[in-house]
Amino acid sequence: MLRTQISLSEEEYEAAKQEAQRLGISLAELLRRSLRNALPVDQSKPWMQYAGMVESENPQSSQSIDELVYGHKD
Repeated sequence: MLRTQISLSEEEYEAAKQEAQRLGISLAELLRRSLRNALPVDQSKPWMQYAGMVESENPQSSQSIDELVYGHKD
């Protein structure tokens, strides 16, 4: 997994945080989902458009993935 940094205006950042909270996901997961929706599907692997979109019915699941990938958060 690669890490990157993005710049947002204060208004964009607040709006994104509010939307992530409304959806019950982390800000990182909101940004990953947004990027996935913007990218074209690899036609050699069309099923990959659904990768990472499985519902677990756990509203904290994206946070546990972030902890697994990035390490423990306070």
